[in-house]
Amino acid sequence: MTSDLTVPLNYDPSDFLNHDLHNKLTRPMNATDPCFEAWLSQETGIDASSLGINALERAVLERVRATQSAASAESVTGLADGAVHAYWQLLNSSPDERLALVEVLVVPETWFFRDREAFVALARLANEKLVRDPSRVVRVLSVPCSSGEEPYSVAMALLDAGIAAERFTIDALDISARAIELAQQGVYGRNSFRGGEYAFRDRHFSRTDAGWVLNERIQQTVRFAQANLFEPSPTGGARYDFIFCRNVLIYFHRDAQDRAIHLLDARLADDGTIFVGPAETGLMMRHTLSSARIPLAFAFQRTPPEEAAQWRFTLFGKAANAGVAAGYAAVAAPHGLAGAPGTDGMSKTPTLPFTQAASAFVPASAPASAPAFSPPALKPPPAAPRKAKPASALGHATPALSATPGVSLAEARQLADAGQFDKAERVAHEFVIVHGPHADAFYLLGLIADAQGHAADASDYYRKALYLEPAHYEALTHLAALLDVTGDSAGAQQLMRRAQRAAAKAAPPGDAPLNSPRGAHGSRRH
Repeated sequence: MTSDLTVPLNYDPSDFLNHDLHNKLTRPMNATDPCFEAWLSQETGIDASSLGINALERAVLERVRATQSAASAESVTGLADGAVHAYWQLLNSSPDERLALVEVLVVPETWFFRDREAFVALARLANEKLVRDPSRVVRVLSVPCSSGEEPYSVAMALLDAGIAAERFTIDALDISARAIELAQQGVYGRNSFRGGEYAFRDRHFSRTDAGWVLNERIQQTVRFAQANLFEPSPTGGARYDFIFCRNVLIYFHRDAQDRAIHLLDARLADDGTIFVGPAETGLMMRHTLSSARIPLAFAFQRTPPEEAAQWRFTLFGKAANAGVAAGYAAVAAPHGLAGAPGTDGMSKTPTLPFTQAASAFVPASAPASAPAFSPPALKPPPAAPRKAKPASALGHATPALSATPGVSLAEARQLADAGQFDKAERVAHEFVIVHGPHADAFYLLGLIADAQGHAADASDYYRKALYLEPAHYEALTHLAALLDVTGDSAGAQQLMRRAQRAAAKAAPPGDAPLNSPRGAHGSRRH
């Protein structure tokens, strides 16, 4: 998992010593003792099962061996009960050891411009704010910032959009001292660059024997601090125009998720935007936040309560407002496809197509030659299905209709973004008729069904996408979100582990190895 921000830095051991679990210290302990899982849940919000099989047990044993005397360490296998018991006491008395155990568990998994559309949206929205108020300074928070790839991506996106460095500030927080140290060094290996779009690397990095070194100009725009999400912010009561908190909430238990979102919301400016991970969109819908309607940016904005109620009623009917359908309401329509009400009382403008997501606005102070920050252009769909399998294995994927020549997934996406779900669904089906079963087409159909509250259909389409492309990251994460809401936490966790493996394999294979430890930039403990 990405490094989290959940261990209280002002932890009082007496609080936990009085806990019923501590009474178990009168009997022998081992590394699988439920005390450790309960401690992790209580003090970090993390569900131990979300970390992978035996991950917590291995981490505890690693720290037992590291903290015991040489003689004890050598015999830890034979004297496991006594050694683990001693470590449990150390864990409850030493803030440093609590942080050390968390460090073992939270090996960073991140890369530059992960979910690129979020950074495209950031650049566009920031430019719009600065055009409206030329004296404004845009504030951005990255939490947890891990080893720095995310906040540095924010800086590159804003600078490449023509926004001068003095027009924005970036605060980057993480509980991991090791992650902060790596971020401040600004040296990265090949696993931090994924997705095949590396023009930014040519602009902002220099290649050395040690790795890719980030230009000092970018490094100077980010302020790093070791801090905890659940503790008072080192930046005081500052409120942010943009908050990035991505791919960490999914590892928390339900209460910790709700508390974290509440704290993030309190730090958000009234007209601010929160970016989350693709599997976390459903979590945001449990709160007074609505989709910003930006394709694949996974962005949310604050919604007035009366508008939020109207929005849920539109999707789910009277039962949703009464709380009966709250479980499914948490996952339906969070994917930036359409129509959540705006936060300023005005209807939102139609979402730009994917290829035009970067804003044309440039603040007056920006140089005329400033390069535009934009996502890679959509590649045309292949004439033949990608990883096609027999249609019979997929069931009846399409209705009985005649295909229209020249249909494209880009057209279907644009219709879905505009809220024209019926037309978008028809175009996507026609695409399948023309080109055959296609993972991206089924994924889009899943999003459309998801946005309309058709959970069973959405699940079916996501599964079809995964049948064709087992490592389809977005289908894996969205199906995981559906399973989690319906109570299949084990199935959801299995899919998230598959998604993590798929992401880890996305590193460019042709890039020459650099002298950077893989574990520091993306490998994961399982």
